[in-house]
Amino acid sequence: MPYSAAHKPKTRIRILNAATAQFKKHGFENVTIDQVMAAAGLTRGGFYAHFKNKEDLFVACVENGMSLLSSPVLAKLRKAEMRGHDWVTAFAELYLSRLHIENPDMGCALPTLSTEVSRSGDKARAAFSKLINQATEKLAWKLAKEDDVPGIDQHINIDSDKQVRNLPPEYEQESTTMLAMMVGAVVLSRAVDDQTADRILADTRDSILTSRGKIPAGETKQAG
Repeated sequence: MPYSAAHKPKTRIRILNAATAQFKKHGFENVTIDQVMAAAGLTRGGFYAHFKNKEDLFVACVENGMSLLSSPVLAKLRKAEMRGHDWVTAFAELYLSRLHIENPDMGCALPTLSTEVSRSGDKARAAFSKLINQATEKLAWKLAKEDDVPGIDQHINIDSDKQVRNLPPEYEQESTTMLAMMVGAVVLSRAVDDQTADRILADTRDSILTSRGKIPAGETKQAG
């Protein structure tokens, strides 16, 4: 019986969803085509009807709107806002936590992918650059909204690919620095002993919250 016209697009989405989950959990280099297809419940032979190679697959995942933050993390951030907690503090405490470094599959894809995509081809690097730029832009938007900057978009889903408008350049600079600090802290914390990891996470978190005026200079804040 021949496949319907909708079969190939549905199969492609199935592969993309499986690949996105595998890339976020294991990184780029450690994921094989066989692993992706097994996770999708398909055979390896069907892969090449949709993608040339793993790099082509990764680019397609990004173009398909690859989510950097997992659903549980996004849910916690939304709940914090609904309860009146400021978003930046909630984000810093979630991101720079033991829970995040010990559960990469539940957290952000950037620390996992950053150490590996750099060794890949130009297309994968360009796709990853797009992810970084989108993340930086959305973080800048959240910082500007928290400061009640007039004229920016009323609402943007932090995990969407919608273009931000009227964003002051100083917020883009701040968000780039903040994102680099947080991603770097998680990468380092996953590579060292527990005591050193706790210090890296706490110092980075306190530095970010101090720069945002959440805690006075010279004081520290316990993780939530």
